[in-house]
Amino acid sequence: MRRCGLALALLSLSGVFLTAHSLAVMSVDLGSEWMKIAVVSPGMPMEICLNRDSQRKTPVVIAFRDGERQYGDMALNTQTKFPDKAFANFLYLLGKPLDHPIVQEFQKKFPYYKLSSDENSGGVKFTHPEGMEFSVEELVGMILKNAQAAAQATAGQRIKDAVITVPAFFNQAERRALARAASIAGINLLQLMNDNTAVALNYGAFRRKEFNATATNILFYDMGTGSTTATVISYQTAKTRDRGFVETAPVLSVKGVGYDRDLGGLEFKHRLGEHLAKKFDELKKASKKVHQNNRALFKLYKEAERVKKILSANTEINAQVENVMEDIDLKVTVTRQEFEDMCADLFARVTQPIEDALASSEIGLDQINQVIVVGGNTRIPKIQQILQEYLKGKGLSKSINADEAAAMGAAYQAAYLSKGFKVLPFVAKDANLYPIQVEFSRDGIKNIQRVIFNRNNEFPKHKTILATRMEKDFTVYVNYGDLSFLSKKEQSLMGKSSNISSILVKGVAESLKKYPTEEAEVRGVRIHMAMDASGIFHIDQVETLFEKEQVEEAEASTLDKIKAQFGKMFGGGEGEAELPVGDKKEPEQGDKPSEGTGSETQSETVKNETAGEAEPDAPGTEEKPKEEKSKDDKPKEEKPKEAAAEAREKKNVTKKVELKQKLDKEVNVLDMPDVDQELIEASAKKLQDLDDKDSAQLALDKARNALESFLHETKDKLSTEEYQNASTEKERTKIVEALNKEQEWLEYESDAADTETLKGKLASIAVITKDVIDRVNEHRDRPQALDSLNNLLKISKEYLTNLESVPEDESVFTKVELQTLGTLITDTETWVVEQTAIQMKTPLNEAPKLTMKMIFEKIQGLDRETKYLMNKARYAQPKKKVKKEKEPEKSGDDETIKVNEEAIIEEEKPLEETQPTPAQEDTASAVPPDPKTEVPVVEPQDPKQEEVHSEL
Repeated sequence: MRRCGLALALLSLSGVFLTAHSLAVMSVDLGSEWMKIAVVSPGMPMEICLNRDSQRKTPVVIAFRDGERQYGDMALNTQTKFPDKAFANFLYLLGKPLDHPIVQEFQKKFPYYKLSSDENSGGVKFTHPEGMEFSVEELVGMILKNAQAAAQATAGQRIKDAVITVPAFFNQAERRALARAASIAGINLLQLMNDNTAVALNYGAFRRKEFNATATNILFYDMGTGSTTATVISYQTAKTRDRGFVETAPVLSVKGVGYDRDLGGLEFKHRLGEHLAKKFDELKKASKKVHQNNRALFKLYKEAERVKKILSANTEINAQVENVMEDIDLKVTVTRQEFEDMCADLFARVTQPIEDALASSEIGLDQINQVIVVGGNTRIPKIQQILQEYLKGKGLSKSINADEAAAMGAAYQAAYLSKGFKVLPFVAKDANLYPIQVEFSRDGIKNIQRVIFNRNNEFPKHKTILATRMEKDFTVYVNYGDLSFLSKKEQSLMGKSSNISSILVKGVAESLKKYPTEEAEVRGVRIHMAMDASGIFHIDQVETLFEKEQVEEAEASTLDKIKAQFGKMFGGGEGEAELPVGDKKEPEQGDKPSEGTGSETQSETVKNETAGEAEPDAPGTEEKPKEEKSKDDKPKEEKPKEAAAEAREKKNVTKKVELKQKLDKEVNVLDMPDVDQELIEASAKKLQDLDDKDSAQLALDKARNALESFLHETKDKLSTEEYQNASTEKERTKIVEALNKEQEWLEYESDAADTETLKGKLASIAVITKDVIDRVNEHRDRPQALDSLNNLLKISKEYLTNLESVPEDESVFTKVELQTLGTLITDTETWVVEQTAIQMKTPLNEAPKLTMKMIFEKIQGLDRETKYLMNKARYAQPKKKVKKEKEPEKSGDDETIKVNEEAIIEEEKPLEETQPTPAQEDTASAVPPDPKTEVPVVEPQDPKQEEVHSEL
């Protein structure tokens, strides 16, 4: 890179660099084999991030080899050679104990992993051959931190907020475990978004104009690596309340979901891998079975993945693996028909998720407007054939990116949830898959059961229940409801127990003593529950509810207020007017817009109560009989106060007021043990220590590479003509000896060297070579620098000539200013000629007499002087000719003033970039400012108004 060009650019350009707060957000489409990362930042649209290997998708693999942690392609390479040192396919182990059927199946497929039970979380723990232990949450946390690093590299700023996709069939334990992994990674989780909903949002966000009040039903079919999901989505426009504003916006609602938890690309690959293993064992050349060699088995599975992809476009493929084990190769032909036969039972399950989704949504196939397929494994020809036959000619649309749709949809949601962006609202209403109910008993006898969140209930949502006649502490059990809609296999995968948690409500008896019975009536214990945007169930608050009657003055209706106003005008006295009784009119209520979040508060046992007409014998509400009055009767003007008081008395009503007493609660998680914050912080520190170790290793590698590159490059440069001309034989000999010495140390003695030692070696060798390198750079860059200076002299001379051609009475410049520029140009030209001649006489291997620094100083001087004149010309006002009024001639020796003598008055605006001279200050004080040119004073704005927001 030319230093001269960069220096000139810095001299000629001035920029303002704006620093903004961390507004960028990211999304992570976390799959069992791959993840995709998207980012949204100010000035940048939604964009898929590239990883360290410049790829748009990143393998979910972490490898540890010789104490070094590896991601991406490096981790995949280690996995091929040492499969037990690389952890992969662990996402579906979240929130499951060691004896769970899915964990047991995982152990069969990947026998080279050493699994054990995590005593802290009750989940699964991996043990590395080098002795390291990691829980599944910690491994997922590492993957998320790697995703965060890729997003920050793309956005160029720190990112903490994220939306992470999650399979729609994840239950409460699995969702809490993933949220805990995000916390361990130091990520602020905006939302766990179901991946099918993220795909639907990505589809709708860019087609918002296609939707109207009539529902459009679309079926999304997603077959990924680990599972298959079918979702019925309904799109339509509706009135929504978004951040305080009511507007019509498109809304997507999840109507039904069907899934197969273990139908995916991994299972197809496993079948092919077992087929290749069988073919290898049939060779009977090895001393033992291939399943007894983990490395050999992984080679066959890797080839199976390649075969599966090629069979999607070809009818047959030659599978070949060199040196499977014991120097034995495998070469076998696999046809598409063989592949379909060995996976026949898997293909039979392809349409079941669609049937479940349609049944759940209660929408017929004939009501589906479009079918969209996503997921890499929908490219398998047999799967497309089965889907087309089942859908009866509806066709399979591939109008969205099958690999990146979920990541982009989640990125849109992240931008919407973030405070730093203004996003066109597109309401996404997700649906609960598993019903959740609560149970509690009264006096240990009666068991009360209530379904809180039914299947397909929208979330996020808040609900309350009221437990009546509770007089002492009691326990509320939260369980899954009726799961009969699931297959028996899927019911078994939900866990041994349907219990989620138990909540001990404490302090009931003490709270009842707060208000005696004669003061307030006990309504019961009210429990506030919620399912948040991540689909996680919470019990937020528990309170004892009381109710007492209170007499209040009812608010006058609009008509009453108008009459009262007229009464003040004409009633006399103190402005009180007679209020007629019985003219009550309730204000009309328009249609209430639906909330964008779908939040709702319901009470299961409390009846709706409204303040109706008070009873006659109620205190403060007794009505007096109306008196008959004839049409000719006139109101008594002398008693307006009594009439107003009588009206107010009749307007008093009795209302029931709620009183609350907060209760303590003790939550006990039953499905999977909850993890304390201290353990989360310990895991976060564990990951941070690994990050610090990676950073230290990266710095060490950079220092080693820098030293090694400098040694090799310098030795090569010394043999070139350019360096030989700029150095003496003695200098080159000294430098070569130093280079050889450091190179020998680096090769044989630097294994234990730290980063600072390597940097010190580089600094010491750079001092020895500095003089020669500086001479070469000076000789190389000087011609271009002189050309730049000569060009600037030429331009300045032309500019000065143009200025001097302007008549003096019209010029905005003084003679001194023009002479200053002219003198500077002449002196600089003379300096260039003299210094160039001196430099020509100086040998190349000596210190140059004409340096780049000297040339830059001359360029700066010319640039500064010309900019001064240009700025003055830019802001100066043109001279005006002012005619003086005619004055009488004076007699005697007095001078005679000529009539209509023209006087030149210069008016200039103050320069923004130059300081005024004393003469200019005197002129400015003598001439009053023109009112037309005065700049109004602008009050400083609110700092909040200066925040920069981006619109998508």
